[in-house]
Amino acid sequence: MRRGAAIILFATAGTFAAISSGYAQQVRFIEGVQKYRAGVGRPILAADGNSFYVGTRAYDPDGDSMVIRVLHLGFEGEEREPDIARPAPYFSPDGKYDAFKSSGADGTYGVNVYDVAAGEYRFLAAVYESNAFLGHRASKNIVWSPDGSQIAYVSAEGEQEIDETAPRVIDRLLFKSRTYLSDNRRTHVFVVSVNGGEPRQLTFGTYDEHSIDWSPDGREIVFISNRAADPDDVHRNDVWAVDVASGAVRQITDTPAPEFAPRYSPDGQRIAYLGGIRPMNTRDSPMEDDQLWVVAAEGGMPSNLSGALDRRVRSFEWSPDGRHLYFRANDRGATHLFRVPATGGEIEPIVTGEVELTAFVVSPTQDRIVYGMVSHEQPAELYVTTLDGAWHRQITHLQRPFIEYVSLAMPEEFWFESFDGTRVQGWLTKPNPFEEGRKYPLILTVHGGPHNAYTYSISWTAQYMAEAGYGVLEINPRGSIGYGQEFADGTLNDWGGADYRDLMAGVDYIVEHYNWVDGERLAVTGYSYGGYMTNWIITQTDRFRAAAAGGSISNLISFYGTSLYHLLIETEFPGELWENYDLLWDRSPLKHVANVSTPTLLFHGEDDYDVPVSQAEEFFVALRKLGVETELVRYPGMGHEFNSFRNVQDAFGRLVAWFDQYVKDSAR
Repeated sequence: MRRGAAIILFATAGTFAAISSGYAQQVRFIEGVQKYRAGVGRPILAADGNSFYVGTRAYDPDGDSMVIRVLHLGFEGEEREPDIARPAPYFSPDGKYDAFKSSGADGTYGVNVYDVAAGEYRFLAAVYESNAFLGHRASKNIVWSPDGSQIAYVSAEGEQEIDETAPRVIDRLLFKSRTYLSDNRRTHVFVVSVNGGEPRQLTFGTYDEHSIDWSPDGREIVFISNRAADPDDVHRNDVWAVDVASGAVRQITDTPAPEFAPRYSPDGQRIAYLGGIRPMNTRDSPMEDDQLWVVAAEGGMPSNLSGALDRRVRSFEWSPDGRHLYFRANDRGATHLFRVPATGGEIEPIVTGEVELTAFVVSPTQDRIVYGMVSHEQPAELYVTTLDGAWHRQITHLQRPFIEYVSLAMPEEFWFESFDGTRVQGWLTKPNPFEEGRKYPLILTVHGGPHNAYTYSISWTAQYMAEAGYGVLEINPRGSIGYGQEFADGTLNDWGGADYRDLMAGVDYIVEHYNWVDGERLAVTGYSYGGYMTNWIITQTDRFRAAAAGGSISNLISFYGTSLYHLLIETEFPGELWENYDLLWDRSPLKHVANVSTPTLLFHGEDDYDVPVSQAEEFFVALRKLGVETELVRYPGMGHEFNSFRNVQDAFGRLVAWFDQYVKDSAR
């Protein structure tokens, strides 16, 4: 439920280009999207720190997948190496090899190295992936030893054959992953020589390890592990380290809250990580904002470096000299880059503005930071700045064919006072093209999470709906991130409460202040938590002519026992199900379904265990029995995040057709 900042979750995952060819006014947008670089990944520095690599993704217009291309660029944006066929590289400290995960010649997936001088590939070690969901912030990464002689990686222990016809014996709480029943395999830390040979397993047992980093002296590997009495029943990650020579494991942090992404300082004396202070957090959409912490490598009392900012920290990097930490944080619809002394102190802004900074890397040899950035006007491109942010320069123009081809509708930012005087932020996108003097229908879209947010980036859903002739309203209600911890806590014990009232106050504000909006022709849609809110909204008001809910929740009681996110419910409504039964049932759209008169489209992945398809089925059956016009569309093989271009295309086409049928006509 974490994703879904656009109308539907998979729209934000990069496959938003699903546009029905049945709408002639959108043909140009379809063609434009085929020119779009759908993703610009995290820059990866070359070994000398004087250039970098970055992976980009583009749509395959003739297929159901995406094409990945790796670029090797200098700090001025010049191309250093054309047509790189291997995945995004990760270089050894001496620059002789780069390592990556990929399938070998025989189809075996694992760790590979590319010998730069010889121009040869070698397969080093098989990686066996557990299907366990370790959380959105967990990383099954690879890391070089400081001397470049070994590679550490995370993997399960050996191959596993499953008899699909045999009985399944369930003996753990997390018996589901995101799209499968759990294979009950644990992920551990392994090392392998760059010259090949038998890998060594360093960690063992009934716990998972992930998110690794190698100490600068080469003696230890730090990792994250949840070693609570029952790791399925509490998300209590701590920072641990394993001795590479002996395999001895020691604990570095011991806090009630989960920790993530540990990274050694350049001198190895400290470890930085992300985390909070609250117990009973969730693998999915945490209410508490992650902060940036530093702890001594030998352990001790951690220090919170970012708390004074009161914003959610997303990622961080050490400065080359270890004196500072750079970090990304959400801030009122933007994502900015900040710097803070590693010993604590004043937080300095480095990159700000009405932008979303997507990823960054700090050069260890140059006074440069390379970062990706998007805005309402500009899709993802790469930029460079100095370590102190004194100047900034755009160094790629990957999206020029897209920008030159399409005409984007520019969202207008607005703020309004909600029911209790709280200021709430939103964006309004006009239909594209727009004709003065006309009245247009309006679609309210609700983001997922609940702790997600709309941002200063191109909203592909808004662009799509604008070209279909709709105004699009995006609001960050209570629970959204980027406005401080108190605001993010706004859904605590209150799903469908203050956030619903924020959304309705925002609709009222727009109808009152924008004379082109037809307040009699409104629609509402959302995916994941946005789907829950869509279901909830139509049980509370009949002001919307049509609704479309994707990946949605209808019954918090049954969701608790059938989703893999029981901890999400225990975090948002503190306590166990049986302790909060009345409240959870009261905040379930299904309880209030008899109030619904709004024609409703439900769409759902059949293999979705984040939000099981039974949630849509329950709501669909109730609506049909009540005589409400409704359809349920099930997508075989799809989980919560659709990975099929064809299915996303189908979903968007149905979405617009549904709204055209019930919203665009003049008669209610």
